[in-house]
Parts: sequence; structure tokens; C-alpha cells
Amino acid sequence: MGTWVKEAFTFQDLQRIMSRLIDRVPVFAELSQQELIDLLANAEKCTFAPGDAILNEGSTGHFMYVMMEGAATVAKKGRGGQASELAALGSGDSFGEMSLVDKDPRSASVTATADCVLIRIPESACWKNPVVSAKIFRNISRILSRRLREADRTLLQQA
Repeated sequence: MGTWVKEAFTFQDLQRIMSRLIDRVPVFAELSQQELIDLLANAEKCTFAPGDAILNEGSTGHFMYVMMEGAATVAKKGRGGQASELAALGSGDSFGEMSLVDKDPRSASVTATADCVLIRIPESACWKNPVVSAKIFRNISRILSRRLREADRTLLQQA
């Protein structure tokens, strides 16, 4: 993995991003401000430079990430070991959720393509409050369903 800086969120950080998160980040949909504050109390702010590996395919994962600023690509290795880009990520996108749900190794790599500011949320924070857990799990299910539908469309277009 690339180098990254982690630091706790300041009160000003939390105030600045609170309403943006609930409205613009699908994984946080339907959370109240207090639920989001409680969730982010266990989160970290991470920054990555262009070219830094944020996640590596095959690694274990106990965190999910939300992109606050910047851009990144998602890539997966094919049979020949050549990586193919699956998606481009930007502000408001989340990734790493699958490992929280199924405990399997990361299915793809994520690499910063611009300076990135991310929220890194530990698995334990997602599941400690049953009400918040249910909302997050439902939101993750919606996100993964959308991605599966997009993958199906892509496969049909390639056939």
C-alpha cells in the first residue's frame, strides 16, 4: 500500500461534512445526524497521493472507505495477470463494503488518481448499534445491487 496519513476528525471537520454525507453518500442514506456522528466517532480521515494504492486485491479488509475528495480507480487482475479498470470513483463514492459483508479478501484494487481525502470506517463501528447496522446493511445491499446490475449491462453490451 502507498503511504497515507491518518488523523482523527476535528469537530469542525464533522460539522463541515455532516449534511453533505447524509445527502450525497448512499451508504449513509437514512442515518440521522446523531447516528452519523456516532459512526464517525470511530472513523479516521486518510489522505492518499496520486498513484498510492488504497486497497490491494486479495488483501483482507476490516474497513470501508468513503471518498470525500479526489478520484481513484478500481481495477481487477484477469487470468493473464493484466489489470482491467472496473470503475472510476469520485466524491461521495464508497468502497470496501463487500469485505465487511462477506469477510472474503478484497476483490479488486483501488488506486488514487488524484489527491484523495477518505473516511476510513472500521467494521466494528458499522455493527455496534443494531439500528445503525440495519440501515448500513440495507444501504450496502442497495449499492451492491446497483453494481451488479451495471455489471450485467456491461456484460450484455460486450456479448
